[in-house]
Amino acid sequence: MITSNNTATELLNVGRNGYTKDTSMITDTPQNRLESFLKAYSTKSYRKGEIILFQGEAPRSAYIIKKGLVKAYNLSTAGDEKPIAFYGELSMFPGSWVFGRVPSAIYYYEALTDVELYFFPREDYVQFIKGDSELLYWELENYVADDVGKTMRLNALQHSRASDKLIYTLHYLAISHGRQLGPNVMEITMNLTHQDFANLTGLTRETTATELNKLKGQGVITYGKHSPYKVDIAKLNAALNDQFIADLELTL
Repeated sequence: MITSNNTATELLNVGRNGYTKDTSMITDTPQNRLESFLKAYSTKSYRKGEIILFQGEAPRSAYIIKKGLVKAYNLSTAGDEKPIAFYGELSMFPGSWVFGRVPSAIYYYEALTDVELYFFPREDYVQFIKGDSELLYWELENYVADDVGKTMRLNALQHSRASDKLIYTLHYLAISHGRQLGPNVMEITMNLTHQDFANLTGLTRETTATELNKLKGQGVITYGKHSPYKVDIAKLNAALNDQFIADLELTL
């Protein structure tokens, strides 16, 4: 079962899922120290749909999101978009380049919403976090959360039925990019279209629309043309074909 709580860990794990938790009761956190570091650098703004980095581009700087959402994706040979990851406030990218694993951006990075980004030399960032063990651990927690999210997406894609692909994808999105609206309702914090879900699952737009409408008819989800998806967690859990995952108490 997807749950939400107010533990210290949750309070510290801010921004990676697209919304900000209340940290007013915490005076000195890794997040606060990171924000203090970032104040020394300039910001850039991008409009929704603008490309921040192109695949194969050698970045001139590292980025951390001040506000908004960024998506990373690849393009198939047919030009179809294949989403890789979504980044929220205080997320750093491209991580593989920042830590010296690759010479250029592996994916495209695009503003999913209007965004404002800090930009700075990657060497400054690496040296800063090396000197703060708590910040390093906070970053490790975020990378673990990202890794869990990626394995959940992989699990969703491994299912053969279109309905299962969408159910497991909704489960991933509710956990990683959702906020609690009530005892049994999560709202996905990204405004996603049928085409977005098709890109996420590898299905056609027509099949995606049909299956999402079925789930809407069953009361698993509700959505409108200009409103976010809301997920009934009990009904979503009942639709999962894996009781262990359905019962898993997890927030990313």
